[in-house]
Amino acid sequence: MTDYASLVPDHWHERLGWSGLSSELRKAIGEFGFYMYRLGTPTMSDIDQIKYDGRLIVLDDGSRWEVNSMDTDTADMWSPVTKVIVIDDVMYNLDDAEHVDVTEES
Repeated sequence: MTDYASLVPDHWHERLGWSGLSSELRKAIGEFGFYMYRLGTPTMSDIDQIKYDGRLIVLDDGSRWEVNSMDTDTADMWSPVTKVIVIDDVMYNLDDAEHVDVTEES
């Protein structure tokens, strides 16, 4: 189980009344904080595989990205070894400046 208290800075524990919060609320706050932290962390890699008619892109770092159904035609036209960057759940093809909305597969 994740220690959600460690995801929230100590100075916020008192401010939020951390010890009085339900475990569900502590979990939600911790997950939200982690999500917000990751938004500022771009992923740059090469495409390893494009699967299922563009519905899934596997990068050479091993991460797997589900492509929004409205963008699968665009993603399916991309090629392996294409350099991409993912910023805030958008994957940009650095060769031709196209982009698709994605969600990292968990």
